[in-house]
Amino acid sequence: MPRATRIPPDLVAKFAGCEEAYEQATREGYAENPGVIAAVTALKSAWKALYVANHNLKTAEGVLPARFAALRADLACRATRKACTNLHAAIVQAAAENDLYNRCLMLADDDQGSGKRRAPRAAA
Repeated sequence: MPRATRIPPDLVAKFAGCEEAYEQATREGYAENPGVIAAVTALKSAWKALYVANHNLKTAEGVLPARFAALRADLACRATRKACTNLHAAIVQAAAENDLYNRCLMLADDDQGSGKRRAPRAAA
């Protein structure tokens, strides 16, 4: 008898939030950051592992295979949650780096436009 799906609804919602955050990062131009790319790859891998573990759980027959399948599905859920959290952290980091880079460009443009260089700040 096939078992019900084991992917929790809150995890599906979290994954959808990750997709939305990645789309926003793409629109704003910092999805090409290596940390974001690595986090997206890890999330895709974890999601695929969760899908396979869920399928194996549904098709497992017998007590012991069903328990092992349930354990693998639970581990895959945890890995997917962690990968989604890591993606959000990587996007926040990439956004901060992008913002800092844009500020530096703006300061460099100001220096070139005025024809003089700013005096260096003394170390505190």
